[in-house]
Amino acid sequence: MLAKLATELRLQYSSESAPPRILRENMALAEGDTTALPVLDDAIELWFGWHREDGHAPDWSRFRPFNHPDLLPHVMLYERIGDRFRCAIVGDDAVSNLPIKLARRFLDEVMPPENLADVTMRLTTALSTEKPNFVEKTMAWQIGHDLRCYRALQLPFRAPEGGNARVLSIMNFQSTPV
Repeated sequence: MLAKLATELRLQYSSESAPPRILRENMALAEGDTTALPVLDDAIELWFGWHREDGHAPDWSRFRPFNHPDLLPHVMLYERIGDRFRCAIVGDDAVSNLPIKLARRFLDEVMPPENLADVTMRLTTALSTEKPNFVEKTMAWQIGHDLRCYRALQLPFRAPEGGNARVLSIMNFQSTPV
């Protein structure tokens, strides 16, 4: 599938690089939905367990990071402050795979506009619908280099009393030679 996509992108774009492309998405995951990636599917099941108990998006206090060490390298924690998002925490896997440094920064300070619009829409949708969402996308791709893709799962958490709402994004990166 990725090799076919790489060929399509090569034919579709005559320039030196291709923009990101959505391969698969679900903007409102339901209980029982899966992504075919165990680390993301385990997180979906965990989140929906809290959702069943609470009757709505869980409070951030439900997530105890050290109870889920397999998730920690893959997480990005976003906090909504007003109408902006700040990336509070970035796991090691995300740090090593992203071309920009996000930790402790507002997204609108460091992301290119086309990426900012997409990420902000996904985070806002997760919070407003109180439903997780999922996307699988290619990253910007240079012809002649490996095709890099990622899967991102956004899990919304309600704001604690007097605090800010959060979205826990769990990322999975892959690279395919083309």
